[in-house]
Amino acid sequence: MRYVKIVTLSIFVLFITSFNSSSNVLVVQTTINLDEEDELTENGVKTYYTWDSLITRIKSREGLMLEPYNCAAGYQTIGYGHLITERDSALIGGITEKQADSLLRKDLNYSKKWVKNNLKLKGTKLIAITNFCFAFGTAKLYRSTLYKKIQNKEKINEEILRWININGLPNPNLQEEREFELWLYTANDKKINSIRNLSQSTVSVSKNQLN
Repeated sequence: MRYVKIVTLSIFVLFITSFNSSSNVLVVQTTINLDEEDELTENGVKTYYTWDSLITRIKSREGLMLEPYNCAAGYQTIGYGHLITERDSALIGGITEKQADSLLRKDLNYSKKWVKNNLKLKGTKLIAITNFCFAFGTAKLYRSTLYKKIQNKEKINEEILRWININGLPNPNLQEEREFELWLYTANDKKINSIRNLSQSTVSVSKNQLN
């Protein structure tokens, strides 16, 4: 009877160890390719800012923390700004740099898909609002006036710059991010307008030459 108990306990320990190991491997091996050709083109103009550029920016902004910490808003976080939820209890013990990169790409990909599906954005607009969504979450974005303005294709200049406060006080880092997002959001508009103006000028010149 004692022998059976020992064997049973050994099998149980082996199962738990295997489960934890496979979970860790799963996180490490999660590689998400964020770049899709159709998303990087907006009205025929290809964006010059890529998802890899955004990942580099987020890593620089958030910094790498392999142990849980409280972010500026007071939420328990780990890695490159990954919010720890009840389902993430395994992360409490700490993670590796590869796991942190994997979590970042997973979070960013989730935000990107949500923004793309709900707001039908492409190019730098998609990248800009994905960055916003990564910072504040889908629920806050969905309930916001900003969401409605984007949906209605209105200007967001003033609205997006409202999102700079932490605990009621302006935060310079948040202001910098909102300005960056606004710059990205409107960047291709300027390029598209320039190309349209150039095309119109070319047409005018051609007509004048014919007359």
